[in-house]
Amino acid sequence: MPPYNNYILIDTILKGAATGLILALSFGAGFFSLLQTSIEKGYKKGLYIALGMIISDLFFIALCIFAASFVENQIRELDTEIRFVGFIALTVLGIKTYFKKPSNPDAVLAPSKGKYLYIMKGVMLNSINPLTLLFWLGMAAFVKSNLPTYTEVTVFFGVTLSAMFLTQFAICYSANKVKHMLSIKMQHVLNHIIGIVFVIVAFIMVWPLIEKIIN
Repeated sequence: MPPYNNYILIDTILKGAATGLILALSFGAGFFSLLQTSIEKGYKKGLYIALGMIISDLFFIALCIFAASFVENQIRELDTEIRFVGFIALTVLGIKTYFKKPSNPDAVLAPSKGKYLYIMKGVMLNSINPLTLLFWLGMAAFVKSNLPTYTEVTVFFGVTLSAMFLTQFAICYSANKVKHMLSIKMQHVLNHIIGIVFVIVAFIMVWPLIEKIIN
């Protein structure tokens, strides 16, 4: 491969890695769900949520690349419904988390079960946020205009998703390691904070609909 192509490939990899890192560290509902699940249930179950989020992102990427115009039209037509469903789901999850009783940090975890429920939770948390789809639409437009070959497109999105999952793995593993430093009271406070974050994100999601009603 000519040196010029090597430089292009390295640049594509770096952009993908930076994008994945930024996305994984964005302090949204998914990020806090990873923390809570890893602390209370172990890092493996946190990783199941991360896997669900990656599956959702992969589906959105495919949609945005191969059916961008269709997706944009559907977002406009179903914007109210998407935001309303997301608001209800995140509000219920936030209230449930807020009042959830913390687990004993020294308790022995039960054998892992219900992994598909955690994967589906990750898919749900990522999919109900319309900003996720809008972000990938923007990235698809950027990729189409800046990365002319299918190889570069594949490398970019592959590295992006890999960087996201590796960062999420580090988050889950680190959270699980420090759980023994958290008292029951601290876990209780953390549940309150995460529950409030979920509700705030829910209201941010539905705010454009409220503005339409007010105006």
